[in-house]
Amino acid sequence: MNRNKRQRQLNVDLSVLPTFTPLNACQIYHINRTTSPVLLQDLIELARKTTRFTIDTEHDYYTHQPALIQIEFIRRESVVLLIETCHLPYKSSVLFWLIQSLLKVILKSPHLIFSWGDAISELTNFIPCGLFPSNTIQQMNTIDIQHHFKEWYNKTFIHDCDLLPFEDDNLSCTCSHRPVKNKNDKWSLQKAIAYTFKEFLDKSRTKNNWSRHLDLKNIHQLSVTNKKENNVREHLILYAVNDCLAVTKLLMVLEFEWTKEQLQQYHETNQQ
Repeated sequence: MNRNKRQRQLNVDLSVLPTFTPLNACQIYHINRTTSPVLLQDLIELARKTTRFTIDTEHDYYTHQPALIQIEFIRRESVVLLIETCHLPYKSSVLFWLIQSLLKVILKSPHLIFSWGDAISELTNFIPCGLFPSNTIQQMNTIDIQHHFKEWYNKTFIHDCDLLPFEDDNLSCTCSHRPVKNKNDKWSLQKAIAYTFKEFLDKSRTKNNWSRHLDLKNIHQLSVTNKKENNVREHLILYAVNDCLAVTKLLMVLEFEWTKEQLQQYHETNQQ
């Protein structure tokens, strides 16, 4: 309970920052039992031409059931797939086979799979869905951005307290720019975006009914109740998509080894 309360308070505290802005525009596609076979074939071809992907997942807070796989095709204009694993077609259908084929192309080596945390561990929970076998995800070429971010941040934002400048995270640290005080603790994605880009990545929807159907085109009723529910769906979609786009934005900083001066230029440019 205390942890949940701290998370809610952190979300409130960070909400004063400008809203998170992705690097570029993106197209969103829902993958479920109503997805067009033609679209899946087009996505398979696009996946063959793409070499880098960001992956995240969501579990239903109430049932603990694996519910959503988000995959970003990292391109000039990104494509984000929302694979609704509680709303898939029959496993014996051609449509299910096409979804399997799409994931087989995406996850194959030498494609690079970026994530915030252990992607193999996250995807292992989805094996019962039948979309991919365990050997496929065990052979993925994965890079955990969460781990690399901490190394970059500590090297870029050194201590200015009584500790040595390049010392690891330490409980005696009093630096306001070093929120992680224990060397064994990990950065949250929300804090990483806030401290790097001074932007607010809203995490208020983390604990939610992710098993619900997110694909708005399949919701036809127009009652007030459903309008409110659709508004919730829109927020969940934005949350799910941004969880991939935020990792990709941090990836840019790590790959180009941005300095404090470059980050300051970014902030000044975006404030104009």
